[in-house]
Amino acid sequence: MKDKQAQADEAEIRGEGAGSAPPPDAGREAPPAGEPAPAAPRTAPAIRAGGWMVPAYAGALLAIFLGERVVPTIEWLRYALSGLGFLTLALVTALRFATAVREAGERRAVERALAILSALGVVAVAAYFTTTDAGQAMLGASRAAPELRARIHAATTVAWIALLVMATVPLFFGEAALAPMRRAERIEGRRVRAATLSGVTLAFAAVYSALFVFAASQLDLKADFSYYRTARPGESTKRVAESLTAPLKITAFFPQQNEVGAEVEGYLREVKSASPQITVEMQDRLLVPALAKEAKVTQDGVIVLSRDSSRETLTVGSDIKSAGAKLKSLDADFQKVLLKVIRPQRTAYLTVGHGELNESASSPEGRTTKNLRKLLESQNYIVKDLGLAQGLGSEIPKDASVVIVLGPQKAFLPEEVAALKRHADEGGHLLLALDPDAKVDLDPLAGAVGLTWKPEVLANDRVYVRRRYNDSDQAMLVTTRYSSHASVSTLSRHAQQAPTIFPGASSLDKRDGGDQKIDFVVRSLGETFADANGNFKFDADSEKRSAYNLAAAVSKELAPGGDDKEKKELRAFVVADADVFSDAAFRNEPNIVLALDALRWLGGEESYAGEITTSEDVRIEHTKEKDQVWFWATILVAPAMVLGLGLFITRRGRRASGRRA
Repeated sequence: MKDKQAQADEAEIRGEGAGSAPPPDAGREAPPAGEPAPAAPRTAPAIRAGGWMVPAYAGALLAIFLGERVVPTIEWLRYALSGLGFLTLALVTALRFATAVREAGERRAVERALAILSALGVVAVAAYFTTTDAGQAMLGASRAAPELRARIHAATTVAWIALLVMATVPLFFGEAALAPMRRAERIEGRRVRAATLSGVTLAFAAVYSALFVFAASQLDLKADFSYYRTARPGESTKRVAESLTAPLKITAFFPQQNEVGAEVEGYLREVKSASPQITVEMQDRLLVPALAKEAKVTQDGVIVLSRDSSRETLTVGSDIKSAGAKLKSLDADFQKVLLKVIRPQRTAYLTVGHGELNESASSPEGRTTKNLRKLLESQNYIVKDLGLAQGLGSEIPKDASVVIVLGPQKAFLPEEVAALKRHADEGGHLLLALDPDAKVDLDPLAGAVGLTWKPEVLANDRVYVRRRYNDSDQAMLVTTRYSSHASVSTLSRHAQQAPTIFPGASSLDKRDGGDQKIDFVVRSLGETFADANGNFKFDADSEKRSAYNLAAAVSKELAPGGDDKEKKELRAFVVADADVFSDAAFRNEPNIVLALDALRWLGGEESYAGEITTSEDVRIEHTKEKDQVWFWATILVAPAMVLGLGLFITRRGRRASGRRA
């Protein structure tokens, strides 16, 4: 008590009254000598960190994007948005660091990690500005060689995108975990760190995937395992290219870095490799307006083939969605315009007036010839009708390159047969398809080229195509027996993979006394029999199994060529079934090849024989059973599998948590 009274007396002597406030450190014991003084209590910052920083950060990035990508041509607006965005990023980042310095313990570690990620985003944006014209000029990259400049630009672009992804994704994940704990006295740093690490993992995975795809795209390798792909040059197109004896210039007008243009360029490069006479140029229409005007090209996605004064165009388009279908049939379309450029157009006459297949516009069983007409047009033929009104009864037109008779249902007049025979004897070319369903005598037509026609329908009870699911299907013959004649050269090379269908065939044989050269190019399988009584069953007593002649190539040289003389040769391709050229049979691709090779041989272009590649979609037909399987698989099986997998993972995780506890 004495000491306290003495201290009060001393305070009174210093002039401090009894009622004055005690000093701020009153009651606090003075630190021992030699120890540092305790830190002063923190004061509240003017601007505190909070949830508003993430929207501000994202808004700054958006402002930079708008300035650099949306309004880059309006300079004042571009600089305003980009500058505002960059300053906002820098201020938010500085505030994060300031907050980290003021906090303590676990909160300080969290804020410091978020501040580092925020700073990484600022670095990414700064790296972006090195890719701009001003940035490259500042770094001297604009004065480098074009190839080096392109590499620098690619490297910096990859760098700033990767840095931005690795900064923003973990930052936003961490902020999302921290947001509910912002006002709490203590935070769960473990939860924030886990969220941030998840963001880091996701960002690295995204960057790795992007870099892997980018590196793979730089390799000159391409493998397309999808059904959607561009047709490549077929064997036939390459042979046409190889036959060129004069220069051919191909100019493709596509924008730079165009996906369709890249596909077309790959196709044209392969065509060019087939002949040194071909030159290929890829041009941007807008960069070479004079060249585009000269070629009369007013849109992108056009291929121009020019040879001397002849010029043809093929329009593909430059949009991958609309050009996809044309890319699939590119080989067939390209060969069509190629033939137009390298040789004059020819005329094919189809006889009419006898119920031919080409006179039928529609048929429930596909007994029409729309696809054969398209095939002729693709080979640069003009298709015309030939009946009595066009001179079939007197004389075949002189411009006829080939006369085609497709399954007449009525007998030809003797005068019409005589006109066809005179045409053949003078070196004309005939394609005769004789059908037994007509029940008329077509033997005179076969006799015009030294053949006999046997109208009995052939059948095979072992190998046939089911269509009606009754005994008549046994007349749907299948064969893979071809000779080595030029008219079936493609089929003979791929015999086992190219079975042709003859939906109701008769047979042919050689007529006695003829001087034509006859090659039976297609024969039936050995188990085939001539169904004389029409019951579609083999009667051993009256019928015989054998290989019958289904098609014949007839030729006779009338005048040798050479020394500027035109070679004259009778050529006729005779088929004992007209339906082999029908639209229904053309669903089987070897039947198309049969017609194509026959036309090429008749036209003296057997050297062009080969396949035309196509990647057109095949019609998918669903059965009722398949639809039921797909229904239950998508409605029940797939959801049950996902649910079961989820339950398995959840229960396994709970058991693991229980063991750890």
